[in-house]
Amino acid sequence: MKPTILVIDDDAEIRYSLNRVLSAKNFEILSASSGEEGIKVASAEHPAVILLDNRMQGITGIETLQHLRTASKHSMVILMTAYGTTQTAIEAMKFGAFDYIIKPFTPQKILQLIENAINAHKGLDKAQEDEPVRVIEPQDLEEGIVGQSEGMQEVFKMIGQVAATDATCLINGESGTGKELIARAIYRHSLRSEGPYLAVNCAAIPENLIESELFGHEKGSFTGATNSRMGHFETCNGGTLFLDEIGDMAPPTQTKILRAIQEGEIQRVGGNKTIPVDVRVIAATNKDLNSMIKSGDFREDLYYRLSVVRLRLPPLRERRDDIPDLVEFILQKLAASEKVKPTKISTEAMSELKKYNWPGNVRELENIIYRSAVVSKGDTILVKDFPREFLDAKPNGKKPTTETTASPSTQTIAQPSEPATDAPADTSVPEIGSNVPQATLTSSMSTSEAMELVYAKAREVEDEPILTVIEREMVRLALKETGGNQLKASAILGITRATLRKRIDQYSIRY
Repeated sequence: MKPTILVIDDDAEIRYSLNRVLSAKNFEILSASSGEEGIKVASAEHPAVILLDNRMQGITGIETLQHLRTASKHSMVILMTAYGTTQTAIEAMKFGAFDYIIKPFTPQKILQLIENAINAHKGLDKAQEDEPVRVIEPQDLEEGIVGQSEGMQEVFKMIGQVAATDATCLINGESGTGKELIARAIYRHSLRSEGPYLAVNCAAIPENLIESELFGHEKGSFTGATNSRMGHFETCNGGTLFLDEIGDMAPPTQTKILRAIQEGEIQRVGGNKTIPVDVRVIAATNKDLNSMIKSGDFREDLYYRLSVVRLRLPPLRERRDDIPDLVEFILQKLAASEKVKPTKISTEAMSELKKYNWPGNVRELENIIYRSAVVSKGDTILVKDFPREFLDAKPNGKKPTTETTASPSTQTIAQPSEPATDAPADTSVPEIGSNVPQATLTSSMSTSEAMELVYAKAREVEDEPILTVIEREMVRLALKETGGNQLKASAILGITRATLRKRIDQYSIRY
């Protein structure tokens, strides 16, 4: 028996083209020119696969999809859209679509998608008791996440799938990729969207206070505890708690987090009473937790509790095709909130953005666009409006360096290369800023003399204050020396870990 395919689209040319492609593959083809007609056909014929356009006269594809879940609940629905927006992606998956595809598409791509849908349809257990589909009214929300790349489309699909459950979720991604935005999107589309939501940066809270922040404390439990206080788990009861930078959490706190998730109960610091809590936990990290498990820095059992659903957020360098959409989104957001004048970007400027490797990801892109929009003289951002350090950077995202008289160097700014075995005792001072001549730091120099040299190099950077240049490089060097250990780096620098985290975010530092 030939599989039946129903095409619902108000564009006659699209219906004709799909009919030709699908007929050649020996499918039985049905057509409908509106969502209302499509619902009637599907209800009568129960096709294996439904190709559904999103933007049609009358009811939309998303609205049609909701009705199809009742009219022909076993059909595999593939949503077709020329506008691969975040909202469309999330809602399509949330309301039960098998998949969706962005127009225009090749015959090969749609045929492969249909084949996958038919295979899924064949695997349905029709004897299973049907469960009512819970239809949630669409929310007109600005998610803050855009992208039509395959990587981001997979993220949007996963949000739609995981949103309808209470499963814990672990989001992996580099700094600046938008992990908290993804967590908020899951919350907004979840069954707990009416409950409380709270985001906690685990790296920004001192170790001696984080347990009190998360679980609360009783009066007199420690110096300064003059009153009893609820923690974040109690505050978020019935809602969602987002634990950012979970990889920076100390092992003792990890144990208590595990118990809270596993047993659904907590104890305040200094208290003996067990308090039941109903909290969905979403965690995020930019670290390799598997390596931390091997080194004993992260609990394996907590990892598996957190990663019921694992979601990888791709770095910007893996989705360069999304840059135009991201730039447009950023410009619109700036225009709405800051009344920034530029509303366009030149072709040459966009080309430069696509060449860059974006070590700071979307956060860095937003910073560059904001700064360029502020200094732009017209309504269009030009290449000349980009910050100097961006224009001087190599395509891989690193600053250019000059050669020393001793030996060539491929180091980035403020990153000394390993000395050769036959190199002299003197080492070269790494560049600070861009286009700064190479200088020499000798072992006989006093601290004062060395600092005068650093000051002179920083003084030559025109676009930034001296203290900003020096502070950024000192923070990065401390992180490099400690292998990214924030506790050790903050101790070397003589600042708190919370302050260190602010500097990392402020300067978009990668390590």
